[in-house]
Amino acid sequence: MRLSKETKRRLIEERDLALDKMSMEGITEEDWHYYKKQYEGYSELLKSNWKISPDTLLIVGGNLLGILLILNFEKADIVTSKALNFVLKGRV
Repeated sequence: MRLSKETKRRLIEERDLALDKMSMEGITEEDWHYYKKQYEGYSELLKSNWKISPDTLLIVGGNLLGILLILNFEKADIVTSKALNFVLKGRV
């Protein structure tokens, strides 16, 4: 889920407000648990869900290794044709 800058700003403000209310003197235990639940909910919404899969990293690493090997072979005049066609194509 992608959040706009305005939404992130408002979530941060609400999270900070819940934290301020949690740290007030004279707050009941029930209210403290309520604000704690709010704080955790806002924090969860602000977490980034973007992750790179290990398969993608292996494909990219293999492609880079292949490109470097091909460039070294071309530099030594061993391979002189369209060698980049051997590089794996990424799947989208």
